[in-house]
Amino acid sequence: MDYLVHPPRFLARYRSWWALERVTLVVEVDFAVLLLRICSYASQFLPSPSYTLDRVRGVLLSDIRSACDEVADSLAAISSAVDGRGSLVRVQHLVFFGLRCQMEGRRDAFWDALSRAIRIAQSVGIHSEAANARPGVDEIEKEMGRRTFCNLYVLDSLLSRQLDRIPFLPGCLNPGNWPQMNLGTLGDGNGTEPAGDAPEPFTERLLQARLADFWRRVGPTAAADVMVADERYELFCREYLAELPPAFALQPNRAWDKHLPKLPLQRQLLHIAIYDSLCWNFRPFLLRLSHEPNLPAYKRMLLYSQKQALVVAALHVLDGVSKLHAMLGGCHTRFAGLVFSTFEAAVLLVYLCMDPLLPTDDPPADGSSVSKNSKVPDPLRAADMRNIARQGCIEAVQGALDRLRMLAEVSNMADVGASILTQLLSKVSTITTTTASTTRKEEIPQDQNQQTAGDMASCFSFSPTGANLRDDLMSKGDLSTAMDDMMSWPSFDASEYDSQDNLMSMGAMQGSQNSWVMPIAGSN
Repeated sequence: MDYLVHPPRFLARYRSWWALERVTLVVEVDFAVLLLRICSYASQFLPSPSYTLDRVRGVLLSDIRSACDEVADSLAAISSAVDGRGSLVRVQHLVFFGLRCQMEGRRDAFWDALSRAIRIAQSVGIHSEAANARPGVDEIEKEMGRRTFCNLYVLDSLLSRQLDRIPFLPGCLNPGNWPQMNLGTLGDGNGTEPAGDAPEPFTERLLQARLADFWRRVGPTAAADVMVADERYELFCREYLAELPPAFALQPNRAWDKHLPKLPLQRQLLHIAIYDSLCWNFRPFLLRLSHEPNLPAYKRMLLYSQKQALVVAALHVLDGVSKLHAMLGGCHTRFAGLVFSTFEAAVLLVYLCMDPLLPTDDPPADGSSVSKNSKVPDPLRAADMRNIARQGCIEAVQGALDRLRMLAEVSNMADVGASILTQLLSKVSTITTTTASTTRKEEIPQDQNQQTAGDMASCFSFSPTGANLRDDLMSKGDLSTAMDDMMSWPSFDASEYDSQDNLMSMGAMQGSQNSWVMPIAGSN
């Protein structure tokens, strides 16, 4: 799924490396580390539906991972001591190490590995057209350098957004950094490679890079500007969604699916990323009530419409994750994309379910959707998704929780997410029931409105001072402090939690004034 190496080139290099009588070059040591990092990372996907054993040739998978990591760490230290500058191979093995850390929920370690990979990539000139023009480097090596840098750009954009940090790579990709060659199609490996306009294996990563490039170019949304988010969304529909290749469009052409087994999986990954980015676009407005008294009437309607769009985007993420999980066999997996996307979208829906203006039942369609004949996609305002009810959202969150509980058997990150989501979901009925029993949504008094907003704001604060969140959590054992900024949750190092019981016991402690437990419990 990551396409950090070119399989034919990697296999040829492996054979020549294995035939060496003696390792004499640093790059050969780096290649050994790359091989070990790939083995360690790949073992995280086992057992799987196609390989149900927990061992290979009698050796436990956990022992294989430990041995690979131990030897790789030693060789990497030797290589760095001899040559601090590095190479493309070193960049690749650092990225694989970071991806493995991500699978284990060690997102800070992933961030650190990514920073080192980017530093070395720039040190050896992967990002530079002049450096790539030096003699002795063939075209495939140059292309793999461009693809590796493109992958770094995608990972940097995604992780910095998730952790609410400044990206290591500033701005957008330069023209010379974009992939330029077609290195083959997504064939089945049996010599029946499709021809013509079939998607190339790297197409999904390229589209991910364009997605990151678009959002970097338009910049973040300010919570105070209600109009900008809608303008950005319309621009996104015109400039990005409308330009997607048919095989990757939101309403895709599936003609190649039978010939290219990995294409549906790649398309689903892209669609999840698209809707996740739309959640990010509308998320700054979460803490603003749709009937805020200082807003003009047209802006209140626009704000309410944007919250509806956020609900739709989050539901699309959960639906996409469900389909992706099914494609992976519906089994236990440590794949970080499943865990994080499930948790993030579910928490957004939990918060939105607390909005007193969210309908409790499915209202009739109003027929105000965009015309089906429109050439510009508008996924958040389609006729079948415009009218969203609270009960449907809660059912979607419950499905997400069930998935996290299943994945928690093999994933520490899923274990942490399931614990937090369980407690949040149990509090939703407290607010929604109280609001419904005291007043109809059209008759909510302004002071009660502001009180509800205050309760919800104390439940989920978007303060940018969440940089010390993890340290506070570990030093005080205070779950309420940890939830002060729900969007900083991914920065938690899930590997430091000994068990789900330890996490649950944290909630028993009395929290600070920003506690997410006490304000909700006290709303009765």
